[in-house]
Amino acid sequence: MNLDTRTYSQGIAGEVLAVETLLEGRPQYFDPDNIDEADDENTIRYRWALNELQLPNDYDPADTLADYLNNVCLEITWLSTNSSRDDYRKTRAEILRTCGGPRCEIIRESTDGQQIEINTYDAGQPVDSIRVWAPILAEQLDELASEIGPQ
Repeated sequence: MNLDTRTYSQGIAGEVLAVETLLEGRPQYFDPDNIDEADDENTIRYRWALNELQLPNDYDPADTLADYLNNVCLEITWLSTNSSRDDYRKTRAEILRTCGGPRCEIIRESTDGQQIEINTYDAGQPVDSIRVWAPILAEQLDELASEIGPQ
């Protein structure tokens, strides 16, 4: 793995963390018109997430997941299976984030707890894998995969 590929993987992981931050919702004292305010930690993280995803300060965080999946990601495969034990439904979302140059996939499996996995490939070979803790994003992707099922 070269340093450029690792940096690339970390950039996509940063996007996933930014999506998670926006899914938490707008902080109580966030003022989109006042960028010079003395921000608390939540507001600083929220402003970072907006900047990371190149979104305006007045962005509605309720649209985060739909906008990210529809406007940033290239392809999504939804998988869902029923387990014979305890009527447990396993889901998986495979999100192609980039291709051409390094290929980057965002993977969510319902058996991975609250984590999202970012896998990067170069010339078809796996070169990097990063796991990100993102409980809200994980739950929402699980729900979508369960509703949509295999495609």
